[in-house]
Amino acid sequence: MASSSTTVHPCLLVSEILLNIFAEVNERDEEEAASTLAALCRTCRAFREPAMKVLWAHLGTLVPLIRCIPCVKTIKSKGRSQDDLPTLVLEREMSSTDWEILLSHSRLVLTCGYYVSRRDKHPVLNSPSHDIGTDILRALSSPPPSSIVFPHLKKIRWTDSRKESIRFFRLILTPALEFLDMSSITDPVYSVIIPSINDACPSLRIMHLPKWPFLHLPDMFNKWPNLAYVTSGPLADATIQSLGRLAHLASMDICLHKLHDIKSLVENPGFSNLRRLVLRAYNINLVTGFMRQVKSIHLREVKCYLPHGTTAAGIQEWITILLDRCMPRRLEILEIEDYADAGADFPDQFTLTPDTLRLLSRFRGLTTLDLATACTYSLDDTTLTQLAICWPSMQSIALGTHWGWRQQSEVTLKGLLSLVRYCPQLESIGLVMNAVTTDITSQRPGGGVRRPKVTSLNVGDSRVGNPLAVAAFLSDIFPHLLSIDAFNHLGGRRRPVPAAKEHEEKWKEVERLLPAFSKVRAQEHSPVGSRRKAFFLEELYLA
Repeated sequence: MASSSTTVHPCLLVSEILLNIFAEVNERDEEEAASTLAALCRTCRAFREPAMKVLWAHLGTLVPLIRCIPCVKTIKSKGRSQDDLPTLVLEREMSSTDWEILLSHSRLVLTCGYYVSRRDKHPVLNSPSHDIGTDILRALSSPPPSSIVFPHLKKIRWTDSRKESIRFFRLILTPALEFLDMSSITDPVYSVIIPSINDACPSLRIMHLPKWPFLHLPDMFNKWPNLAYVTSGPLADATIQSLGRLAHLASMDICLHKLHDIKSLVENPGFSNLRRLVLRAYNINLVTGFMRQVKSIHLREVKCYLPHGTTAAGIQEWITILLDRCMPRRLEILEIEDYADAGADFPDQFTLTPDTLRLLSRFRGLTTLDLATACTYSLDDTTLTQLAICWPSMQSIALGTHWGWRQQSEVTLKGLLSLVRYCPQLESIGLVMNAVTTDITSQRPGGGVRRPKVTSLNVGDSRVGNPLAVAAFLSDIFPHLLSIDAFNHLGGRRRPVPAAKEHEEKWKEVERLLPAFSKVRAQEHSPVGSRRKAFFLEELYLA
């Protein structure tokens, strides 16, 4: 009797094809991916190496790797808290066999996160299941001669601030490293580690540094010519200048503490290829001072966060400088947010005038605009319409709804309608209005303008009159509108506008009426005309 044999398809003998298949398994079967890939490793020799590469390529923590070492054991926590994790420790010294096992797996690791305990876990990565004992860290810091623990490591997030981890951390800094996140380690450890990174990681492209220590290392960034993304705390003037000379720097998120030599910074503009800029500063003067050093026609995104607030004049200067330092038509995202405790009575210096707001019309490529400052607005339907015409690509807009305007808005529901009409891609809206009077038609107040992607509306401290009429208006323009955010300001601060509680309750009533109106709108008969009939059919399917 002839013996039967199973023939493997030739495609399954090509490692590149198997890698793609196993990577798809890893993506689609997130909960069982590890066990499935482990089973594939044991299936046959052809599957073993590709499945091992996918299984070990991206680790949320070092724990799975360390648990492969035979001499590692688990000690249960004796702490009182239920959040305390069991700890991995060594039963004996690591032997050559232990190292062989560890290195056979660690050579496959491309991405790794490291945790000390649950208190230090990074929200982006998987939660750790065990703490790692200091005896393991000391042992791993002394590998066999000529051994590289992570020869292909390209990405690491490190949160361990214990002194025992410093030597091990230096050990894993290899020339292949492209991504380094140290944003969670403490200041003393940080100052010791930074010099070690300079020469060890020439391929670094993305770097996240802590946001609190002040760095005075003038030539620090010169060691990384390929650096493209930087997050950092306050930098010295000379360090900022070295950062500005990087040819590939495209994204920067830094804190500004002081700028001592403004004249030198202005005379030496840089950041010519910058596309994304996030500044965190005590006040707007630091931001404008820094912006004078930036000169990039590639700038797409600018965000500013100011804990001590700003004035209308400061915002106007910021916008004016930005118009000069970038290509206005290319800017897509513009945001500014301050956390000042603004009072109810605002003088003129805190009012954003139409002239200031019209400067924004030159940013014709905007998709996101968020002016979350404590300033109030002098804005009416006409000015808002003029601005909306200049923003055909706008998707998200918020004008002062974080704090409210603390005065009666001159923007009415007609102004909102104009905004929606000239910004057809809108998905998110934050606007303070005067909805007390609704001088609009009662049947189809939107006049055919509909934005089904808008599901929520932030109206800040808007006043409202008849909830029934306002709900009818909004349901016609936004058929899928589900929620209205009113008088819910940052930090829970309430601005004393007349009858604030009454207006807040009326907006809640509008929100309660929306579902019923949306159902009615979906059943409305279409007016005469083939174009309107087609539009009505679209309404039925969208509603």
